[in-house]
Amino acid sequence: MRFNLKLYLTTVKFAFFKSEGTPARLSPKRFFINLFIFLFWPAWVLSMRIAYLFDNLFYPEHQEQDVKEPVFIVGNFRSGTTFLHRLLTKDYQSTSFTSFELYMAPSVVGRKFYRWLLKVNNFIGNPAKWVIGLFNRIVEKEAYMHKIGLDEVEEDGQVLFHVWSSFDLLAFFPFPKLIRKYIYYDDQVPADVKKRDMDYYSEIVRKHIYSHGGRRYISKNPSYSPKVKTLHQYFPDAKFINIVRNPLQVIPSTISLYSKHCRTYGDPEAEYNLQETVIEHSKHWYLYPHQYLKTLPSDQYIQILYKDLVADPEGTIRDIYQRFNFEISPEFAEILRAEAEKSKSYKSKHLYSLKKMGLSKKRIEKEFQFFSEQFES
Repeated sequence: MRFNLKLYLTTVKFAFFKSEGTPARLSPKRFFINLFIFLFWPAWVLSMRIAYLFDNLFYPEHQEQDVKEPVFIVGNFRSGTTFLHRLLTKDYQSTSFTSFELYMAPSVVGRKFYRWLLKVNNFIGNPAKWVIGLFNRIVEKEAYMHKIGLDEVEEDGQVLFHVWSSFDLLAFFPFPKLIRKYIYYDDQVPADVKKRDMDYYSEIVRKHIYSHGGRRYISKNPSYSPKVKTLHQYFPDAKFINIVRNPLQVIPSTISLYSKHCRTYGDPEAEYNLQETVIEHSKHWYLYPHQYLKTLPSDQYIQILYKDLVADPEGTIRDIYQRFNFEISPEFAEILRAEAEKSKSYKSKHLYSLKKMGLSKKRIEKEFQFFSEQFES
């Protein structure tokens, strides 16, 4: 499991020596966060490498696991990808990584070990319940956009933190120069880096499917929007869902998301940060996925609108399943009916001021003037 040493060392340089005037300026808080990350990460990765060796020793058959018709949900940040992902994973025929599996047990032996611990824990009265509950309450305070927790499904692209090769590093290290190539992954990331990333990702997906009895795999990652061609090359029978939301909602919400990351992991001087980076990657991620995916057979790609999803989640899911030739079980049909009822009372609690962000409605409409023509015509 090789990793992107060049990007790692460049990140260290930026974090400690080139942070002046950035959202990650080297305050005492930021210094200790940097120190923790750069000391913890090698030990974390080493532990996973050891676990993978045991996987190959005790469960070599996982290497032959088929990855049949995986589903990839792409689209910009704050476009409803999480809502769609968690709705689809309510189908017992499907599986996705949970936060626990992403960060603590991506290996087969890791999962089996923790399952054994869970049995012991239940036998002695479930003392871990208090610890897990405490952890979930702590992280819930930072869940400023969607619910997070050890047992909640999450973006599996975060496994690429293991090889230090991801656009999502921007959340912890807000230096746009570091990750700019990842905005245009298919076009600008070198072939050897793509191969390393995707070889590792494919291996992790096989481990997960093997550990979950061969169920249909569902992946949700906004940061996979610029790599749909690469994903298709590695998973030729994959199904893709591209969800699209109005940029007047997406842009301020995404800026707020990244600004919150900056405040959580540092002491930025400005309230809002990374506005220009958000606009740049959002424009490409609106246009590029559909540009490539529309060339696939009709049963491998569907584009949906966020407004349709929230207005009629049951109908939207049925459209997706029909397009992909998936069967809806009676149990999942009942879940969809319940979700349709809940959606009637949904109302977003997030309010944003474009003026405070240094933006205007006029600028967003100008930057994304293609939106109404291509996605709402």
